[in-house]
Amino acid sequence: MTEKTSASEKIIQSDSISFWTESFGDKKKPAIILIMGVAGQGIMWSDSFCTELSKDFFVIRYDHRDVGQSTHLNYMMNPYKLQDLSDDIIHILEGYSIDKAHLVGTSMGGYLAQLCMERSPDKVLSVTLIMSTVDFSSMSKAMMGTVAANDLPAPEADVLEGLKSIGMIDQSDFDSWLFKSLKVLKLFNGKDTLFDETEWVPLLEKSYLRRKTNVSSSLMHNHMMACAQGPMCYYHIKASCPVHVIHGSADPMLPIAHAKKTASHYNATLTIIQRMGHARPKIFDEEILSSMRHFYQSIAV
Repeated sequence: MTEKTSASEKIIQSDSISFWTESFGDKKKPAIILIMGVAGQGIMWSDSFCTELSKDFFVIRYDHRDVGQSTHLNYMMNPYKLQDLSDDIIHILEGYSIDKAHLVGTSMGGYLAQLCMERSPDKVLSVTLIMSTVDFSSMSKAMMGTVAANDLPAPEADVLEGLKSIGMIDQSDFDSWLFKSLKVLKLFNGKDTLFDETEWVPLLEKSYLRRKTNVSSSLMHNHMMACAQGPMCYYHIKASCPVHVIHGSADPMLPIAHAKKTASHYNATLTIIQRMGHARPKIFDEEILSSMRHFYQSIAV
């Protein structure tokens, strides 16, 4: 039996936008929806990760708007904000006829999960924030060359310089796209763990092949423009459900102080994954999944 035997793809339509989704496991079990970060396709949540979670949950992964197999938009004619991306999550759950779900968001996906907790608290059973933050203004300002008025650290200087040197990632040229994508992942990986290109290349190749080819590759990614519109901090949001913060000790984009600040704000369970950066190579899957199991058991799921 292959690990994807119980997986099923489904297109969810919401107004003029269609979302590629894929579910794993038995729909009678509690639902979990996995939320990727900026420009990340749903398949970045690996098959093995989803399959392991599906032993106890009905698991959904999906492509954001403007990613992978979901609808791509002309952002200048149809601009949107992070709140719209968070509402997409609720629309996908409704497309599956799911009343409530556990939300698991990584990086930008964590921003969206927090917004769901604010905007649709009756739909959210719990929130897990992986390498995310309650306030990403320090990161955003640093990437624009300015300083945020808060006490949270900006990304490490060599990471910022490395990202600037990479420049625009053009999807029309596979070799260039792959080379630059690997450079970004290596920067995100941090210095405490060896970066293994052989793990990422097949996933990046799959992502490249399933992208929409009729979309301009020269524009800044729409998700970055949505992030720039904010909100950049979420101190006004109160925990309407149990919250779990999972963070790498070696995160070069959102240093560990972000995890501690976020956990304190939400009175959340905090799990620090030693040596993990701002990426999720498979060597950390077992520890991440174990911490999630303990969290869900603690809230009597």
